[in-house]
Amino acid sequence: MTEREDIVSILTERDRTLVAAWTLPREGPLTDAERRAAMENFAAYIGKVGLTPAQIVDRLGSPRKMTLRALLDGHFREHGVGADVHIRRLNDWVEQDARQRLAAMPERFVETKIAKDLESIARIVRENVTMGLACGPSGIGKTRCAEALARKYVGAVYLRIVTGYATPRGLIHALASHAAAHQGAYWRRAGQRMSLERTIAALRGSGVFLIIDEAQKLDDDALEVLRDVHDSCAVPVLCLATKDLHDRIVRTADADHGQLYSRFDVIHHLTQGLDVLKGGKPLFTIEDILALYVDTPIRLSMDAARYLQDVANYLGRGSLRRCRILLQNAVRIARRRAGVAESESVTVVADDLAWVETHLRSDMGEQESARARLNRSALAG
Repeated sequence: MTEREDIVSILTERDRTLVAAWTLPREGPLTDAERRAAMENFAAYIGKVGLTPAQIVDRLGSPRKMTLRALLDGHFREHGVGADVHIRRLNDWVEQDARQRLAAMPERFVETKIAKDLESIARIVRENVTMGLACGPSGIGKTRCAEALARKYVGAVYLRIVTGYATPRGLIHALASHAAAHQGAYWRRAGQRMSLERTIAALRGSGVFLIIDEAQKLDDDALEVLRDVHDSCAVPVLCLATKDLHDRIVRTADADHGQLYSRFDVIHHLTQGLDVLKGGKPLFTIEDILALYVDTPIRLSMDAARYLQDVANYLGRGSLRRCRILLQNAVRIARRRAGVAESESVTVVADDLAWVETHLRSDMGEQESARARLNRSALAG
């Protein structure tokens, strides 16, 4: 493999045989037999991965629900040439989704220091029915830990803030929607027209534990809604965020506007003292890195594990998320190098990771960092 090889062609290389889609001609009208076979294959696939036709329509935007149902029932002729357009699109989606699932890096939940700290904070917040704030940079595993906490605690509601939830109205709607499974008929009747008053009435005395991820995306008014919910309902609230949120509430903590800051009885910076670039301890140990992939067909050589540990502990420019992306692509390089099939076990070495990183990051400083990381991982052995 030479440095001049095209990174895109290597990392997106596809097998000649399809993974999950039905073989269809790319041009011209399809026969009824081809249409039926493709739609039967589509139905079997979404059943296998646990998706419904309605969810597929929401993801793709077309065909409409009624059209998709008709195609699944074998009513092709009613939709003319449009039927073939929809069928080819659905068939292509099957292949794309299958390949993405095959390429995804399966990670175990590992009790890193981050996970242990978050569990301690969650226990304090829940037992004291207060508000807590856990801050840390993106990519260190906050979301994965928060999801695990939501599964652990009965009545916990995990809510990840996305753009639509950042305003008071969006947050109220999100609280109503995500708490419905825990609160029964009242929430179902309330539907989408939930006011703050009705939300508070439903949550009061409910025993719900709110876990709010990506809380830094909430605007100031939405944060006040969260405070009102906590104060009026006496429900524990744990917010996970970047330090941006901490900085915002500190700036407003004066005599007239400090109510929100005062509600956070627990504030913890997850990476404090754990930045190796500043002389601190490593946030992730070599055992943490190895444990993430112990039950997968992917094996890490020790120099590869040290390389990924270096990436994970490079706060601000590295993360567990970046480790996953590097490894996801390095696996393809390793399989190509070893000449093994996509489904077979393979061992990734540090050279595979470094090759991918230097080709995905064209910035000279990043390339120098990758080479230095490769040298450190070799010397540590």
